[in-house]
Amino acid sequence: MKESIMSFFNAPITNKVPAGVCSVAGLHAYISSSPHLRELTRRVRADAENDKVFRRKKQTLLPYVTPAGIFSYCREQSILVPSGLFVIDIDHFASRQEAEAWRDRLFDDDVLHPDLAFVSPGAKGVKLFVPYRLSLTETLEQSFDNAVHAAWDYLEWRHGLKADTANADMSRACFLAHDEECKGRIEN
Repeated sequence: MKESIMSFFNAPITNKVPAGVCSVAGLHAYISSSPHLRELTRRVRADAENDKVFRRKKQTLLPYVTPAGIFSYCREQSILVPSGLFVIDIDHFASRQEAEAWRDRLFDDDVLHPDLAFVSPGAKGVKLFVPYRLSLTETLEQSFDNAVHAAWDYLEWRHGLKADTANADMSRACFLAHDEECKGRIEN
């Protein structure tokens, strides 16, 4: 596995200038062990049943990354270096336990082979950072779009799951949430 890097943004979501870059290994450590992220996640999840309050808290409290690469500003035209990753976001599981079971099952999927898998901020979804190959004969956008759509089709065919199609753009923010059992393919 290559070590992918991406932009890291401090909250709130209106902050479009990255605070820095992070690797998958660094992100795994942050998601699984940061006391600060644990507290922010607890505060956001306290209102998970009230969609409006939950959404506002998520957008104002949680940091986020752009898994597709390093950006000078959070918009597609501002990509500096592609990471070779895209995010798959699957929501609406019945419980946190179901989300955790799917996190583990999808992390072990030999076709998707995600580099990172964690339970989403609402605790009833999963986020996967999936690698793809950049093509010499396609633009970056074409490579990215083809990989994302192929993964969505595969998820539905193999697992009967529908991914959130809002994640079709390279600069899409991926909110982070504490997950002590976050799964990552970390090089030693």
